[in-house]
Amino acid sequence: MKFNYQAGNGWQSDSQEFDDRGQQFGDGLFETVRLDGHGVAPLWQMHIERLALGLKALRFSDAAVELVLHAVDSIAHPPGMTACKLLVTRGVGLRGYGFSPDLMPLVTVRYFNAPEFSTSPYVAGTSDVVLSTQPLLAGHKHLNRLEQVLARDSFDAEWNECIMLDSSGIVIEGCMSNVFVKLDGRWLTPEITSSGINGVVRRWLLDTNPEINVQNFGLPELNSAQGLIFTNSLVGIRSCHIFDSQTLDVAPEAKRWQLAYQEMFE
Repeated sequence: MKFNYQAGNGWQSDSQEFDDRGQQFGDGLFETVRLDGHGVAPLWQMHIERLALGLKALRFSDAAVELVLHAVDSIAHPPGMTACKLLVTRGVGLRGYGFSPDLMPLVTVRYFNAPEFSTSPYVAGTSDVVLSTQPLLAGHKHLNRLEQVLARDSFDAEWNECIMLDSSGIVIEGCMSNVFVKLDGRWLTPEITSSGINGVVRRWLLDTNPEINVQNFGLPELNSAQGLIFTNSLVGIRSCHIFDSQTLDVAPEAKRWQLAYQEMFE
């Protein structure tokens, strides 16, 4: 027997015997995709490639992976929408962590309008939420986002983003973004091998700008940063001009990259 509590109505019987594993355990993946408003997602292929890697990492069966990829391949984005969230869960099953390889995943897509692109620089600080280390999940956009929920709830009132560290004090990412920093004239972005998400905009920047290096750095290095940017699919590329009350320059490369990203969606 199963009951749900509803505000105003109390406990109500629920005839659904089984529960979706995404709801029970966060057993699944998601992609947040920027669209151009004309039914096209310029970086769609990168999103699907990351999704496929995530399905393998979560040990979805070959049949389940084939179903998911067929489903997303058949999506026709409606004109007028500028973003969508694609969500994949392992499916509906009995209680307990174990799962049958015969489970068929649930695939949903929800459309909405992304915020307008902006060139306004961010204000950010250091989060007191430490990212856990799990190489099996690093890079993948899985549904377990409680660290980000807690980090977002801890924002100071003026923050647009934050820097999140791992337990060794290494900078990993923002709460909602990947991070790039300019140190001694070189652009760096942290490794995503033990924690963090391998963002699509991160990958696009690395593919199109081979001068950017993947190299770890800690919080003290940010005190001498010549530029700091945050990237994600919806906002694109945003410079940070105040970090932990320190004023930073807006690097000219960041402006160029920001414009190149936005032009894909015109």
